[in-house]
Amino acid sequence: MKIEVQQQQQTPNEAAPVQTMSDLPVSEKKQPHTAMKNLAVVQCEGFRCLAYRDGEIWREFQSGRPLPEVKDIVYTFAP
Repeated sequence: MKIEVQQQQQTPNEAAPVQTMSDLPVSEKKQPHTAMKNLAVVQCEGFRCLAYRDGEIWREFQSGRPLPEVKDIVYTFAP
């Protein structure tokens, strides 16, 4: 029995990446690597998200907006 494998074609409507690690928001102190060292998945009331710590403030990764109270750190990334 011979099995023929067809090549997978890319979906034409595939979404482009919104943001890459090199696009990580820069802290107010203009230290780009500070946020990257503090990258984590955090648990807030009713949701989890990728976030970074800018000084004492947890910020949402994509927008940079401050997060409400962070209940728990779910996962941290090695620097």
